[in-house]
Amino acid sequence: MSYSVKLRSVLTAGLLSVSCIAMAQAAGVDDLGKSLTPVGAERAGNADGSIPEWAGGITAPPAGWTVGQPRVNPYAGDAKLFSIDGGNVDQYKDKLSEGQIALIKRYPGYRMDVYPTRRSCAYPERVYERTRANIAETKMDESGHITAGYGGFPFPIPTTGWEVIQNHRSAYRGYGVISTPAMAVMQGGDRYILNVGDQVSYTPQYDPKTKSFADTKGFRGKFIYTQTQPAASVGGVLLVHEYYNGRKESWGYIPGLRRVKQAPNAAYDNPVPGQDGLRTFDQTFMFNGDGDRYDWKLVGKKELYVPYNAWALKDQKLTIKDIVGPDYPNRDLIRYELHRVWVVEATVKPGIRNILPRRTFYVDEDSWTIVLADLYDTKGNLWRTQENSLYVASELPACVTAADFYFDLSAGRYIADNMILGNATENYLAGASVDGERFTPSSLRQTGMR
Repeated sequence: MSYSVKLRSVLTAGLLSVSCIAMAQAAGVDDLGKSLTPVGAERAGNADGSIPEWAGGITAPPAGWTVGQPRVNPYAGDAKLFSIDGGNVDQYKDKLSEGQIALIKRYPGYRMDVYPTRRSCAYPERVYERTRANIAETKMDESGHITAGYGGFPFPIPTTGWEVIQNHRSAYRGYGVISTPAMAVMQGGDRYILNVGDQVSYTPQYDPKTKSFADTKGFRGKFIYTQTQPAASVGGVLLVHEYYNGRKESWGYIPGLRRVKQAPNAAYDNPVPGQDGLRTFDQTFMFNGDGDRYDWKLVGKKELYVPYNAWALKDQKLTIKDIVGPDYPNRDLIRYELHRVWVVEATVKPGIRNILPRRTFYVDEDSWTIVLADLYDTKGNLWRTQENSLYVASELPACVTAADFYFDLSAGRYIADNMILGNATENYLAGASVDGERFTPSSLRQTGMR
């Protein structure tokens, strides 16, 4: 038996069991806000108390804080419980993903610092109300496309793997957001290519003016990204339309040509340009786009040490060199906690070719966000692994990404993405100033020339 098969057997044995799926099927609208949280997580803690009861999460920013000011770490006084490294990884392997174990065993010095579990995630009351309504309203067609339901998580009581992933894709992160994310593509050693840009996004289902699914006009979301770094790419603009029916359209403005061109291959397992083949389009944001090329299995729930409450990564004093290292991100900045996650396995459908024929996703129950993912090659070997560090944007409130990391174990390189560095913009309350009608191909050339 190969190491990979043995390891998967151990990980499978660690599942809390498929009984949680049966419990979900038996649950109903009356359980939300009672035995379940308002978004469908188990309210109770675990048996030994290492996962506490959900008590409402962080619902408001610190007194006196305003958008643009440095984030305040509410858990700065927490003491580290222990660290997991190459010397003790086997002791904790039942609460680690295969990708986490691989990183620890591959890189000397790689460690995971574990802290007390803080169930900090919370959402606005209107999201809770719409999530409750979606139990009766949400509909999905035979192709797995949502055709009804809006304004909240579509499947708070999921019964299939694709429903869990749809929750991730539909998670509330504000409805109009302006930010300046940075991405580092590691080149080996201390070398990297830093990409920075201005991004404006709009999610119509969460717009207060939206009163029905029809009001979304079929859009799941839209965003415009304008490159500001490196110098060779300044002025390049990307526009993306995501639709509920699974289609995805992208356009790019190329400054040197002064032309707008549609990008028909910006989807599925096609490699993202400029990232050295380290990531596919549907790996971005942990998983995005249509899921029609996979069969999705809801395996069950599991307790895992996952990146969480990543306030250290939000320190605006950090530079990119403070965050990234040659082989992996600065371990002093990544906080891990024990949380319950949904385990979803995606296996490519018969007759479909895909460079990533199998993926395992670990989805945080409190935020419906993918926090870990392991991706396998055509021979069944672990090839890539992903981590998504969450924190609470308390002004919304919502659990959002502090930074996400994409490791290619074969290449020995990684990507660090969605970092907000220094005084860069991060405004989750920009909805009122975002024009949902401006996201058109005709607007790209004007945007790129500003």
